[in-house]
Amino acid sequence: MRTIAVINQKGGCGKTITAINLSAFLAREQRRVLLVDMDPQGHATLGLLGNAVPPSKTMYDVFLQEPGGRATALRDVIRSIHDNLHVASADILLSAIPETLAGQIGRENILSEALAGVAGDYDYVVVDCPPAVGLLTFNALKACSEAIVPMDPSFFALHGIGKLLETFEVLVKDTGHQIVPRVLVTLYPGRSPFVKAVVDEIRHHLDGRHFDVVIRYSIKLAEAASHGVPIVDYCRHCAGFDDYQALAAEVLRQEADFPDAEPVAIRQNGSARNGRADQNEGADDDHEVLSAPASTPEGVMFTVEASDAEQVHLAGDFNDWTLDGSEMELIDGIWTKVVKLPPGRYRYRYVIDGQWQSDPLNTVVEPSAYGGHDSILVVAG
Repeated sequence: MRTIAVINQKGGCGKTITAINLSAFLAREQRRVLLVDMDPQGHATLGLLGNAVPPSKTMYDVFLQEPGGRATALRDVIRSIHDNLHVASADILLSAIPETLAGQIGRENILSEALAGVAGDYDYVVVDCPPAVGLLTFNALKACSEAIVPMDPSFFALHGIGKLLETFEVLVKDTGHQIVPRVLVTLYPGRSPFVKAVVDEIRHHLDGRHFDVVIRYSIKLAEAASHGVPIVDYCRHCAGFDDYQALAAEVLRQEADFPDAEPVAIRQNGSARNGRADQNEGADDDHEVLSAPASTPEGVMFTVEASDAEQVHLAGDFNDWTLDGSEMELIDGIWTKVVKLPPGRYRYRYVIDGQWQSDPLNTVVEPSAYGGHDSILVVAG
């Protein structure tokens, strides 16, 4: 499951339009897509549901769990647009969450834990972030492995991109969570030499971190949103249709970096599973433990075979990627370590005699912002 945050603290850059139309085109290509609206303005919700009856439950309910009440799962707020496209709605109540949860331990991981509950249901999760850097945006970034940064070709937008990239660096420094950002030029008029110079500047300074496609300005995109439908269902003969179709194609081409398998999912009272079926269906628990990270009464057990190694560490975003105290224990040629992990989505690697590598027994990896690939693990509640 690829998780993509659409983020920019600057408003009016086509962020929500991008989230809606990318989701719709991915669904058109037979991918199962969930669009999560994390903006209290609820524009992604409005842009897909139009004048439909407002949902009784929204992302506000997922974040705000009443004491003693039944937890609101992400599935409880998801609405179906069509077979392959679903939306988790938001409204203005979501704006109260940062203040309401102030000081609550683990509040930055709520969305990660919620997405763990639908791991395996979707091929893509696209998160529309609010136009600000705060708790809601931080939740989105912690829950995602990729980010699309829509940017209109202006001087102020160019200046703001540097600040936003600093936010990703702070995320890695403070939490160890790595995210791969790519800039997407939007609202492109294509007439001014200055505009062309700005785009050239982006491609020069962000080599490898930008999309090749450019989204041209199209009034049809705004019209489609006002009718509560994506451009694919509104007008097929306009620049907006052509450009977002090309963006989806570019995103799909990147799937080569993301194996066609679900993240290894750990159920706290069960064994290691992937999103579709048991990895060793019918096998006994002992063999399952050696095939992937697996649940034990003490926590999640990680295992790697490296009988000739002198020292092996387990590093991940759950321990800030530090090697201090992360040594694994060698038993009969198998290195093991048990870690207590709350529900959530995690990245990890093994460090074998100083060499960082992904888990050879876990086929699900994602590119690291620092090169190579991280293995992916989901701990479900």
